[in-house]
Amino acid sequence: MNFSPLKYTSSKVLIPLCLLLSISSTVCAEENQLKFSGFARIILGHLDDENAEYVGYGNNLSIDKQSLLALQADYKFNDKLSLTAQFVGHTDDQRQSGLEWLYLTYKPSNALRIKLGRQRIPFFNYSDSLDVGFAYPWLTLPQQFYDTAFFSTFDGLLANYEFTVKDWLVNLEGYWGRYDDKIYLASQELNTKTIGFFGINSSVSYNNFTVRASYNKGDVNIEQPEAKQFSQILHQVGFTDTEKWLNASGPIKFYQFSINYDNLDYFVRSEVTQFKGEKGLVSDIESFYISAGYNFYPYTVYVSYSKKNLHFDHPDNEIPVGISPDLDILAATYIAFTEAFADDKSVGIKIGTRWDWSPNLALKAEVTFVEATEEISNEYAVKDLGGFDGRAVLYQLGIEWVF
Repeated sequence: MNFSPLKYTSSKVLIPLCLLLSISSTVCAEENQLKFSGFARIILGHLDDENAEYVGYGNNLSIDKQSLLALQADYKFNDKLSLTAQFVGHTDDQRQSGLEWLYLTYKPSNALRIKLGRQRIPFFNYSDSLDVGFAYPWLTLPQQFYDTAFFSTFDGLLANYEFTVKDWLVNLEGYWGRYDDKIYLASQELNTKTIGFFGINSSVSYNNFTVRASYNKGDVNIEQPEAKQFSQILHQVGFTDTEKWLNASGPIKFYQFSINYDNLDYFVRSEVTQFKGEKGLVSDIESFYISAGYNFYPYTVYVSYSKKNLHFDHPDNEIPVGISPDLDILAATYIAFTEAFADDKSVGIKIGTRWDWSPNLALKAEVTFVEATEEISNEYAVKDLGGFDGRAVLYQLGIEWVF
């Protein structure tokens, strides 16, 4: 197993981590102020089709795709001010290991909480616990839904206010900040910046029902050198529509809505999202899932259905063909670019079980039926290795631990 937590850790991660460790060493005598915790997961997976891959799993047993280890330190300065840091080491080489959280929390009252620093973007219901498998019933989150956000953290300010109105619990949250790091897209590691990043979300709970909605917006700049170079050539010869399509910089919007019902015996959970990009190289994505489960402690059984529709708005080819060899080369290059950013549709149906073996340890088993009946782009969850008929089954076993 290739487990290398420090593989992607940069100096901007090491500096605050060292600072945190130095703070910790000076306060080790005050055990009530400094607390350590963590979580880990070990997931074994096997795909039953040698002609495909799904979320990195192939036709062999693998333990290094979704396993991880995380350590968290919380230091309490006083009743109102605290510092949190979380380091996560991933076994998957397409997940960056390093400092996920580093933020200050200020609580002027029991109702209001303000965070400043690096933290999760509150896109989804489970944004704060994406990697904490112990926090949700499934072995893995619905893939067709939770891979629709290409980045999960931001650096900035978040405020959360919670209050009650009779039997209603209302939570209001807003954030503002930026993202400046790498993402994995189309099998490439790309430098990505998002500025003016902000969002608001609200959830309302009544008895066993919870409804949540969120709106998020930012200006994204994804560095794709080949596309930039080609767009400059198109600009010089006057093909401006095609040039604009190749520009990956522009506004993005993300919408989310969910309805959940939970009681001691069973649950129904659902979310729907829409991701919209206004530039050609940024896709539009619609996705949703619905899941139902039954609890008979210490066991849980569940079923889940999720679907994703990812598509690009490809403009018509404005480069004429057959006039000159140079234009033919430009047209062929443009077609190659559009084919590299193909649409992608897939469905995942999960059946699984969870056994809470102890208060902090859960054992899980899950079977995912994958369907990709439309064209497979080979750049997202499902990959066609040649001869894939669009259907496969992923078998997984997992151990979830919090400490």
